[in-house]
Amino acid sequence: MKNFFKKNWFVCVVAVLFIAIAVYFIYDQNKDVLWGKTKGGSGVVFSLDGKDFTADDLYDKYFANGGSDASYTLMQRTLLDKAVKTTDDMKTTAASMAEQYQAYFEQYYGDSATSLIAQNLKAIGLDSLDEYCLYNVKLEELSKLYVADNLDKYWTDFATEYSPKIVSHVLIQMSDPDNPTEDEAKALKEAQEAWASGEYTFEEFAKKYSDDSSSAVKGGKIGYIDKNSTDTYVEPLVTTAISLKEGEVSEWVKSTYGYHLITVTSTQATDCLEDTTCVERLMSYWPNLEKQAMWAKMQELKTTFSDETVEKDVKEALGVQDDGTIPDGRTTTEGE
Repeated sequence: MKNFFKKNWFVCVVAVLFIAIAVYFIYDQNKDVLWGKTKGGSGVVFSLDGKDFTADDLYDKYFANGGSDASYTLMQRTLLDKAVKTTDDMKTTAASMAEQYQAYFEQYYGDSATSLIAQNLKAIGLDSLDEYCLYNVKLEELSKLYVADNLDKYWTDFATEYSPKIVSHVLIQMSDPDNPTEDEAKALKEAQEAWASGEYTFEEFAKKYSDDSSSAVKGGKIGYIDKNSTDTYVEPLVTTAISLKEGEVSEWVKSTYGYHLITVTSTQATDCLEDTTCVERLMSYWPNLEKQAMWAKMQELKTTFSDETVEKDVKEALGVQDDGTIPDGRTTTEGE
């Protein structure tokens, strides 16, 4: 759950900054229209991809629900719907995320969880956790697409520092690798001889011999690993994987779980970015990546504001400089 909220912290920060400034100025410049709708709510608040959004579009969600987040949600939702096609996989991922959110709230808030979730969703103009999580998934996808279009800018430095890889392994499990039982020692010897025979591809070998059932069914694939993955995997596995080139297979490596045979199946950005952990790492490395992705798409879709003050303060919230760019947000320390 900790990783889940780490994953979404930037969404929250951007939303709060954007909303706090944009909504205040939207209201300040359009209050005569918004409060009473007596002028028909015809004032255009912002335009995106050629579509105008008026005070009427914001009134029901913003004022009726009492949530200042609604105006930003409307813009973000329109942007993401235009930029990212919703897929079945996205819906599945969002549903899983929603279950985690629900479980978290129920753990800490008990019987009040459902009503608390509903209140928070209503405040940002959404009806369900699935819907909220889907837009988070689509925001992540937007960032991935942006990185894919700007690999030279975002991937090279990150890859040099973190050595990202897609990794597979075979595990011969032991209760105490330093003192294996007779059966464990026999199983290791049989596996070593079978691999040395050259009769198997790595995938075939993993499916037949690996004691890690969750990865064995996938031909040994455990997924994304980089130099910081010791928080998830045992150090000998990570250290060995980082030392390998794409396509190389290690010698047998001992860990607290037993003996591993390890291979790197890919070091390509497109493969690594399919793994959520890689996206999280990349966004941590480039703190303003999501801001830059959003700003780039807003420009592409020709988003405009009807009020210069609103535009100015939104740009300030996003960190847009005078030259129309957003700095990467990287801070380096001596020795990094």
